[in-house]
Amino acid sequence: MVYNERLTHLHDVIPRSGTHDCPMTRISVLVGDDHAVFADALQARLARESDLGPISVAYTAREVAGKTAVEQPAVVILDVVLADASGLDLIEEIRRMSPDSKVMMLTGGAALEDVITALTRGARAWLPKTIDSDRLVRVVRGVHRGEAWVAPDLLGRVLTDLTSRSTGERNPLTALTARESQVLQCMVEGLSRPEIAIRLGMSSNTVRTHTQNLIAKLGVHSTLESVAVALRHGLRAAQSDAP
Repeated sequence: MVYNERLTHLHDVIPRSGTHDCPMTRISVLVGDDHAVFADALQARLARESDLGPISVAYTAREVAGKTAVEQPAVVILDVVLADASGLDLIEEIRRMSPDSKVMMLTGGAALEDVITALTRGARAWLPKTIDSDRLVRVVRGVHRGEAWVAPDLLGRVLTDLTSRSTGERNPLTALTARESQVLQCMVEGLSRPEIAIRLGMSSNTVRTHTQNLIAKLGVHSTLESVAVALRHGLRAAQSDAP
């Protein structure tokens, strides 16, 4: 289907170039991984970016919880498997202790059930540990901006699972304003924030505000879940005229 093809571009909302807007403040990051060599190497790689930092590391679930409570990091990068607990079980605890922290999963696994669990609990991204380090940095910035990222080879299966769930609940799309509905339509079509701004004739900041509002009204945690809700309730991408 057209919408499925275009939704594979949700991961492309992160700019591909090496440049980025100069942020007002640096993006603090907490890396939670029980493989010390990997965690330390990732810390060193992220610390090379002028807009990222401080970068701290935790090797156990207990350390992740403790450092989250104290440091209130902007982004938390979690592995699914930690020595003393599952990273999946930490997502909601992190969001309770530090509501503004964005959680992204960086793991060697790709079990669909785990991906769905992470996203429904509030994770903003699911990435393989084989991801290129430059792309990882771009995803960190995108997640901090409120964007979502799922590996393209997983995205189709994730959306199929999310959209096949029970549709007996009241249609939440009716709570959206006209502008919010337009933004959601663009999201379903796989447009990035700058592309939505151009199509609707508004600033990127206004698009961000509408996106945050519609996410709250739909009772979800990410743009990806918003699109899944929209698809489940009948919203579809406009048909392309291309053959």
